[in-house]
Amino acid sequence: MPIRDPFKLELALNSTFRVKICRKCGAKNAWTAERCRRCKSRNLRPKRYKK
Repeated sequence: MPIRDPFKLELALNSTFRVKICRKCGAKNAWTAERCRRCKSRNLRPKRYKK
């Protein structure tokens, strides 16, 4: 069931895709993270999103 309300759609996309993924161990981290919560690596990338 698609979300038609633009505010709810933006909220859902932000909660799903505004995370950073560690390139070393694959852990999900907060968007504001500078280091991985699990392995303490600084090698983070934003989660990929296909439109």
